[in-house]
Amino acid sequence: MVISSLLIALSFSFCFQIAIIILYLSSKRDLYYKTFLGTFIINTILMVVTSTIALTSPMSIQKINVKFILWVISGLITLVLLFLQITILVRVYRRSKDPDFFDINFFGKKVFRKGVIKQSEFLTFILTIPFFLMVGSYFVARFMNLILYNHL
Repeated sequence: MVISSLLIALSFSFCFQIAIIILYLSSKRDLYYKTFLGTFIINTILMVVTSTIALTSPMSIQKINVKFILWVISGLITLVLLFLQITILVRVYRRSKDPDFFDINFFGKKVFRKGVIKQSEFLTFILTIPFFLMVGSYFVARFMNLILYNHL
C-alpha cells in the first residue's frame, strides 16, 4: 500500500510539473521557475524513496494493485479536467456579460467582439474534451464495476 500511494503521488507530481513547465514557458514568471525546481526536488525524493522501498522489499512490488492505482489517477484527472473546463466556461460567460466585450447592433441584438473567448481558452477546451471523455469513462466504468460486483 505504501508503494501504491507513492506511485500515485509521483504520477500527480509529474503531471503538476508538466503544467508548471507549460505555465513557465507561456509567461516566463519567476514564481513558476521556483515552483518547477520545487517539484523537481519532490519528484526526485519520491523516486528515491520508491526505489529504495522496492529494492529492500521486492514482495511489496508484487502486491501493487495496478487497477486501483489507474482508477484513482483517472478519477483525479477527470476532476481536474472538469474543473478546467468549468473554469473556462465561467470566464467566457463573465466576459460575455461585460459591456466591454459586446456591442448592440441596429436591431437591438448583442454582437460579441473578438476578445470574448481567447484562442488559448478555445484550444484548451476543445483539446481537453477527448481526454475528459476517455479518462472519465474509464473511471465511471470501474466505479460501476466496484458498486455492482465489489471489485475493480
